[in-house]
Amino acid sequence: MGSETNTVRETLDAPQGAALDREYVLVTEFFSPDTASTGEYMTDVAVGLRARGLDLSVLTAQPHYHSGDHERQPRRTTVEGVPVERLRVPLLRTSTTARYLFDWVVFALAAFVHLLLDDAGEDREILFVSNPPILTAVVWAVCKLRGWEYTYILYDPYPHTLVTAGYIGEDNPIARLWYALNRRVYRDARGVITIGTQLRDLVVEEAGPGFDAAKLDVVDLWEDEDVLVPLAKADNPFSRRHGLVDPFVVLYSGNIGVMHDLGTLVRAAAAFEDEDVLFLVIGEGTEKRSCVELAARLGLDEGTVRFLPYQPLDALPYSLTSGDVSVVSKRDDMPEVSCKVYTSLAVGEPVLVVAPDASDEARIVRTHDAGQQCPPRDVEAVVEAVERWRSDSDLVERQGENARRAFERHYSKPRGVDAYYRSVTGVDPPAPEE
Repeated sequence: MGSETNTVRETLDAPQGAALDREYVLVTEFFSPDTASTGEYMTDVAVGLRARGLDLSVLTAQPHYHSGDHERQPRRTTVEGVPVERLRVPLLRTSTTARYLFDWVVFALAAFVHLLLDDAGEDREILFVSNPPILTAVVWAVCKLRGWEYTYILYDPYPHTLVTAGYIGEDNPIARLWYALNRRVYRDARGVITIGTQLRDLVVEEAGPGFDAAKLDVVDLWEDEDVLVPLAKADNPFSRRHGLVDPFVVLYSGNIGVMHDLGTLVRAAAAFEDEDVLFLVIGEGTEKRSCVELAARLGLDEGTVRFLPYQPLDALPYSLTSGDVSVVSKRDDMPEVSCKVYTSLAVGEPVLVVAPDASDEARIVRTHDAGQQCPPRDVEAVVEAVERWRSDSDLVERQGENARRAFERHYSKPRGVDAYYRSVTGVDPPAPEE
C-alpha cells in the first residue's frame, strides 16, 4: 500500500483558507485513555491535527472499553493540547452484544442532542468515525439540520460486515434501509476517508453512480515508531517470563472474534505437537472459548498452543515482539484492513497473513516481501509456511527487516497524520509544533 494508495484530494469545495480557519469537532465514542484501537487512532489524529495548527476539539464518552479500569475523566479536559468534552451518559463496560448495542444507542443519541443544541455557527466541520455504526446516521442528520459540512472516517463498513457474517440478509429491510442511508452519507459528505483499496472500492460501489469519487481518500493506518521497535527475544522480559525465548513462536495478538480465522491457526498447531514450536494467542473476544475448546479436543497442551489475556498497555512493546512470526487473520469478504498488519510490520517480524489473496493485507506483505499469505481455512498452507520459516532463519531475518523498513517508509504515525491533514484541508501540513 504505502504511497501507492495514499491519494489525497487536490482541491476543496471551499477555499483553502476557509478550511484552515474553520472550527473542527471530532466525534468518536472512544478516545484516550481508552485502549480500543479506534480510540487510539482518533487520539493520534486529534493530537496530530491540533499540533499542525487546526482548531480541533473532541466530543467523546467516558472510558469504558474492555475492563473499564480507567479513572473517570473530567467532563471537560485537555489531552495533549486537544480540548476534550465527554458526554454525561451511562455507558457499560463492553462485553456482550446487548451492552454494545446499549452503548451505541446511548452515545449516538447523546451526541445528537449535544450537537443539535450547541451554539456554534455554520463555520464548523464535523469529523466522525464509523464506530459506533449508529453514529453515522446521527451525525449526518445533525449536520443537515445545522448546515455543517462533515468528513466521514470509515473503518468498519456496516451493514456490509453484518451481512457478510450472516447476521442479516442483504435483502433484509433493515439492511436495505441502511445501504440507502449510506448512499446519502457518502454523497453529502465533504470528504470520506477510509483505509485500503478494498474498502475504497466498496464505498464507490455502495455510493452508486452519483458519488464523486474525487472526495474519497485512502489513508493507511499506522503505529507509533517510537513505541513499537524490534526486540530480540533474548532481551525481551516478556519472552523470558513466559518461556518464549527458545521455541519458535507464532504469535497472534488482538481481538478473537467471528471475523478472524483463528481455528485454522489452532488446527495447524497440531502438526507441530512434538516439535519446539509454540502458537501463542494473546487477547479476548467472542470466539476465544471456541478456540480454547478446539485446542482441547485436538489434545494440544500449552507447549503447543497457549492462550493469554490482553496485556497491559505498558507491556505491549514486549508482548508484541515476543514472536518469531506475527499473524494477521481475517475471514473471506472482509474489506476493512486489519490494524494488526501495521503492528506486525512495526515490530519487524515476518507476517503470516491468513486472508484471501486479494486482501490488502496480502498485498502489503507481498509488495514488501515481508511475509506470506495463506487462504482462510487452508491448514496445510499455514503448516508449510511455518515450517519454511522455522527451517530458514535467514528468511525470517530478511523478511523481518523488510517489514520494519516498509513500516518506517510508509506506515509511521507522522505520515498517517500528515495524510489526514491533507485530506481535511487540501494543503500540505506545516511542521508539527513543538
